[in-house]
Amino acid sequence: MAIISIIGHKGGVGKTTLSINIAAALTQALNQKQSNNQVCLFDLDLRLPTITGILNSHPKKTFFDLFETLANQTYQIDLLQTLYSILIRFKRHVNGDTTFDDRPQLQKSIAVYKNMNIELFNFSQYEFGNQLHELFLNRGVIHRPSDIKKKAFNDLLNRIDIDSVKKVMRNNEENARPEINEYISYIEEYGFSILGGEVPILGKKSHRNRINEPEFLALFLEFIHGVCEKFDHVVLDTPAGGVNHVSSLMNTIDQVLFVFDISNNIAVKGSIDALHTFIDYYEDFYKNYTQGLLTGLDKSYVDKLITERGEKAVTQALANKKMSIIFNRCKKTKEISPCLDQLREYLETLDQYEEYKDRIRLVGLMPDHKIINITNNRGTIFYGKDKTLSNRINTIARSILNEDVVYPTLAYSNSEIQTYLEKQSHMGFSNTLNRIASGLS
Repeated sequence: MAIISIIGHKGGVGKTTLSINIAAALTQALNQKQSNNQVCLFDLDLRLPTITGILNSHPKKTFFDLFETLANQTYQIDLLQTLYSILIRFKRHVNGDTTFDDRPQLQKSIAVYKNMNIELFNFSQYEFGNQLHELFLNRGVIHRPSDIKKKAFNDLLNRIDIDSVKKVMRNNEENARPEINEYISYIEEYGFSILGGEVPILGKKSHRNRINEPEFLALFLEFIHGVCEKFDHVVLDTPAGGVNHVSSLMNTIDQVLFVFDISNNIAVKGSIDALHTFIDYYEDFYKNYTQGLLTGLDKSYVDKLITERGEKAVTQALANKKMSIIFNRCKKTKEISPCLDQLREYLETLDQYEEYKDRIRLVGLMPDHKIINITNNRGTIFYGKDKTLSNRINTIARSILNEDVVYPTLAYSNSEIQTYLEKQSHMGFSNTLNRIASGLS
């Protein structure tokens, strides 16, 4: 499995167009397998999703449905399950059941009870909701096991019908998790799957509130992780600046493709800043990981990855994360030289050039006028319709599929980088695909 994230500093720099065509190139290179689980194009823009509309392919359910399911089913049942285990332990303690009189576990249950986030919990949804709400209003008086036995709190516990809580849990557990396949649409014409929204998810106030809650984010991240596990390659079309609300995912992806808009100097500076922001983010994450200082959502997500893949594999993936640049909206090849100089100077100023000069690869050069002409007249997918552009996309796909291919880095001279990137447009169409496929055998 490989997760590739396409990142840009703002909207309109070509992330979605490149994401769609990279997915098409990966599918073409992998078509020997003839599997629907090869490539998934994942629209992670929760404010302005576009891919399902562009490709005119609509899954049964969208992210809007996903948020509703996570909020109104998954989140509610998960909280009930946690609360049920706490109530069981509290009641056993009150009843003097010495078989289960585990003081450390009881103290832990008290800590969980006092720190549970109930902001998004819908008490009115349940017949026992008023009693549960009252239970949480009394959190301030419970500090130690002896407080649980106080008459007022004990009476409250007795008024909560724990069997009803259990019944609701059992009746809803099976349907509490979203079914991933309902959110995925396979496009026969192109051979890859897509997933994303059709309406702005974060346009709804309740969803904006939810995305900032760690417990809800964990559920959203769990869904995304489940999607990634289903496919050989997942291409993430991210919104401007990356996806801060799922930073854990951003830090555990395999490769980041930065789209550098070089149409003007302001765009170049924005592209450089986006790359630097990601590097800072990555370095903080990796440092905390190696020192055992990850907390919260980051820690729980990485712990899950370690359980599934092993600590050595996770460490290697983090340490060797690929960072690549695609120059987009290029009118003349020579335009990349001042962009490269600015990037090197910027990293030098921040004392990061030596660290990243051999890590940041230059893997693509997309001419502006060609893309505009193709997409305006023949649709967003230009892969397979234009030989030059297809060869350039194949070069990017090869950087994803073949670990052995050497690409120029920032340590190369500007002329070496320009010569290499320009050469890719003249490679034969079938020859390029053969090179990609050879890296898989």
